[in-house]
Amino acid sequence: MRRRRSVRQRLLVLIVAVMTAGLTVVGVVSYGVQLASLNERVDRELQQEVEELGNIAQGGPAQDGEPYQDVQDLFFAFLTTAVPGDDEAMMGLVEGEEPVYSGGARTFDIVDEEVQAAATSLQVEPGRPRMTELRTQGTQLRVLVADVQLPGETRAARFVVANDIGQQRAEIRQQALTYAVLAVLVLAAVAGLAHLLLGRLLRPLNQLRAATAATTTEDLSRRVDVSGADTDVAELVVRYNEMLDRIEAGVQQQRQFLDDAAHELRTPLTIVRGNAELLSADDPQDVEATRRLVLDEVDRMQRLVDDLLMLARVQRPDFLRIGPVDVTEAAVEAMDRVAALGDRAWRLHASAEGTIRMDRHRVLQAVVQLAANAVKFSQPGTPVEVSSAWALTGSPSAVGAVAAGAREARRYLVISVTDQGIGIPEDQLERVFERFSRADNAGQVEGSGLGLAIVRLIAEAHGGAVGVASLEGEGSTFWMALPDLVGQDRWVPAGRDPHEARPG
Repeated sequence: MRRRRSVRQRLLVLIVAVMTAGLTVVGVVSYGVQLASLNERVDRELQQEVEELGNIAQGGPAQDGEPYQDVQDLFFAFLTTAVPGDDEAMMGLVEGEEPVYSGGARTFDIVDEEVQAAATSLQVEPGRPRMTELRTQGTQLRVLVADVQLPGETRAARFVVANDIGQQRAEIRQQALTYAVLAVLVLAAVAGLAHLLLGRLLRPLNQLRAATAATTTEDLSRRVDVSGADTDVAELVVRYNEMLDRIEAGVQQQRQFLDDAAHELRTPLTIVRGNAELLSADDPQDVEATRRLVLDEVDRMQRLVDDLLMLARVQRPDFLRIGPVDVTEAAVEAMDRVAALGDRAWRLHASAEGTIRMDRHRVLQAVVQLAANAVKFSQPGTPVEVSSAWALTGSPSAVGAVAAGAREARRYLVISVTDQGIGIPEDQLERVFERFSRADNAGQVEGSGLGLAIVRLIAEAHGGAVGVASLEGEGSTFWMALPDLVGQDRWVPAGRDPHEARPG
């Protein structure tokens, strides 16, 4: 099976390939530009020599301003005074005369037979010099041949200028070779550095791959360390860790749901089965009593299942339907609902005014649950007070809400329910909001132990918190603080003392 290349290898190959292409393009373009520039410069220098020859022919120094009549004299006067370039040589060819050429040491011989033959055989029109290249004497010559005609001169004459362009091209090729060697070294250095940097950059990705391979439905606890990293790959790992947190929390909730359901449904099912087994079908009273007991247990299981489903729905995205709610109207509506829960001296203290964004139905459900809890653990006719108030940042109520886990906000809507019931032992206050947790002094009071857990989850879904203050034998105050996270421009007018709630 063909082994797949890793991301690190692919990126390394891509980086090297891109750099190779870039350096190659730069080298080829630079080489072409240098060659073109060399040809242009050499041609310009060759043309310049022809132009200088023409200027002298019109009136050289030895002629006192008069034009030359003898072409051999012209070549001799020009070639003995002109200074050719380092790679340049000049020659004058006159019919029936020995060649006249410039002095100086050169890498080639301008009077070589091949050069003369090429110069004489080239078709050149008067006034229109021609350029050609000639491979001779181990080099490449750039040759310019001009036909020279003077008034009264009948002999054929040609002026030849040759430049050793081969040697200069060899220098450019040597430079290109040096560039290629340096480019290879640079590529090797870049590849090594990129290999190290990519290893460091992609280390979280490798750890992520290992973590995904090791993650199973039985073990979702493994996380990838991204400390000190600040890249897109690290951000991906952070999101992976957060995703695993959500998955692990969901799996834990499912397991908790199954454990809770199995634990709580076992007792009523055992009761139903036991009474059904002992039922005497011939005894109408026994049948009726068993029937009532079975119906009571079924109702209790129904309430338990409803509560468990409520706990399971809390983590769903559509659990809350947030919208603006008038807090005064919500307090009055809550009072209308709780007043029917039992024979108590119900009181409402709704000092909060304005609006807050929350799920009206869920919050009212939580308030009703707190009120129902107060009814369970208090005597008929005793007072039960439902209150609502704003708590501004920095106030004892707001500090208590944040300490209990509420999100930071500029103010909080604090809803509390106070009763004069049996209270809660001080050492058990911390666990009353846990699932299936009941105080030791609850006795035989009916309940599943899920009501306060539901209240806590509703508050936390809003970014809030819950708490309780209680004295055993005197009563309890359960409170719920909801942060006003949106619409915080609705402040209490200046100069007006806001009503304070007192959670805890």
